[in-house]
Amino acid sequence: MPDIQISARLVATEEVDLDGLPILTATVTPTEAAAALPLPPGPTGPAGPRGAPQTTFAKQGAIADAAARPVGLGLADRGKWWHRLDNDAMDFWDGTTWIHSPDAVGAQGSVAPGNTVTVTTTHDPALVGAALRITGSTAAQAVQATVPAGLPGPAGPPGTSGAITAATDWDDTVGPVNRSAFGLTSSGRRWQATQPPNGFGPWAWWESEFAAAHEEAIPSYVAGTFTVPAMPFQWRPMCWGQMHCFMEQGAEARVELRVRLGSAAGVMVASGAGHRISSPSVYFPLSWAPAYGDEGTKPLSPSSTYATVPAGQSATLYVCVERVGNGVGYKIGHSQTAATLTVWAQPVPEVVT
Repeated sequence: MPDIQISARLVATEEVDLDGLPILTATVTPTEAAAALPLPPGPTGPAGPRGAPQTTFAKQGAIADAAARPVGLGLADRGKWWHRLDNDAMDFWDGTTWIHSPDAVGAQGSVAPGNTVTVTTTHDPALVGAALRITGSTAAQAVQATVPAGLPGPAGPPGTSGAITAATDWDDTVGPVNRSAFGLTSSGRRWQATQPPNGFGPWAWWESEFAAAHEEAIPSYVAGTFTVPAMPFQWRPMCWGQMHCFMEQGAEARVELRVRLGSAAGVMVASGAGHRISSPSVYFPLSWAPAYGDEGTKPLSPSSTYATVPAGQSATLYVCVERVGNGVGYKIGHSQTAATLTVWAQPVPEVVT
C-alpha cells in the first residue's frame, strides 16, 4: 500500500513528572483539507467461522391454499416449502417472505424399487486408519468398511517349546545338511534349511598323501589327486595350500602350481606363482589360493556356474606342477615336505529359468 502524505501541524510540549523526569507530548493537528481525506483501509482480518450447511429446498408437506400457510417462521426456517394443493404450487419460505411458484409440483411418479445395501468389512491389524467406501448409484449399493486394529491386548501366556521343523511356517521341501542355516524365503515367507553360508568342509591332505618327490624335464605333471565327496547342492571348490617345488636354472621360464578340477587339463580353481632357482636340489615353498580361469582371474557373480560341481556328484582335484615360459629341456620338480591342500565346498545357488 503506498504511503499517504497529509499536511499537519506538530506541537511538542515538555513537562516534568513528580520524580523530575521530563515528559514530551506531541500533538498532530491536520489541516482542514487533510482532515477531510478518508483513511486508508487496514489489513484484512481473519476469516470468520464456517457456517452450518443449509439445504436449498426441504419439503415439509402439503397445504390447501395460501391461508393454510404456517405462521411464525423465521430465518432458521429458510429453505422450507409446502405443496399447495389448490394450484399445485410450491410455496417457499426464503427466511423473510413467501415465494409462490404456481404449477411447480407435477404428478407423483411411480414408487422406486427398494435400495439394497451389501456391507463387507475388512479387518487388517496392519492398518491404523478407518475407511468407508460406498459404490453403486442404483438400488443395489455396496459399502466396504475397513476397520483398523484396536488397542493391543495384554500379553498371553508363553507357549510350550517345540521343534522349529514342526512349526506351521516351516518348509520341509529342502532337507538340512551339515552346517546348514535357517533362512526365511522371500517368496513364500516360510522358514527352510539353507545351504551352508560359509562353505562345507573342510577337507585337508598332508605330505605323504601327495605323490612322491619327482623332477623331470616335461611341461607339467600331476603331484597329487584328491577326491571330495558328493554334496546335496551345487558348489565350487575353494583351495588353499602349499608345496615345495623348483625350476632348473638357466631357462627363461618359471614353475607354477595349479589345482585343476576334473582332470590334469581341467579348469583351474587355484594357482600359486613360481620361482626359478639356482639348483635343482633346492626347493622353495609355493602357496596357492583360489583363482579361476587359465586366461586370467575371472570375476564371478553369485549366480555364475563357472568351475562348479553339480549337486550329487563327487569331484577330483588335481595338483599340477607346470612349467610356464621357454624352458624346453629344463627340469621342474616338487617335494612332499610340508605339502598341504585344504578344500572348502562353497555353495552356488542354482538359477531356475
